[in-house]
This record gives sequence, C-alpha cells and structure tokens, in this order.
Amino acid sequence: MRAIIVIAVIVLVLGLVGWLRFSSPDGDPTIRVDTEKVRQDTSAIVEKSKEAVDGAARSIDRAAENVDASIDREPIEQ
Repeated sequence: MRAIIVIAVIVLVLGLVGWLRFSSPDGDPTIRVDTEKVRQDTSAIVEKSKEAVDGAARSIDRAAENVDASIDREPIEQ
C-alpha cells in the first residue's frame, strides 16, 4: 500500500512541475512526458549545482588561507 501511495505522490509531483501531461483526446486517455522540459530543468539544476560547489570550494579555500595565516610557524620552546 505504501508503494502505491509513493508512486501516486511522485506522479502528482511530476505533473505539477510540468514533466507529465495528462490528456484525453477522442476519449483515449494518454500520459505524455515533456522530455524537452525535463532536459531544460535538469540542465538548470546541474548548472546551479556546479555554481554552488564552486562557491563552496572558494569559501573553503579562503577559510584555509585564513587558518594558514593565523598559525604561528615558529617552533615552541620548552
């Protein structure tokens, strides 16, 4: 029963985003997948993910530089 609910929710979400279209021309129910919309959306997601990863990498590099600059490089005498 849970699997049916999960599948129904996935189909509903895909319909809401516009990837699936339901129609009934001439009384024949059909489901169409808008592959062009899927391509556009996934390309946009991939580009935004790349930008986010690059931004995170730059932030980590800056933080590492700040840590390196704050470390005293002279040995401690005991």
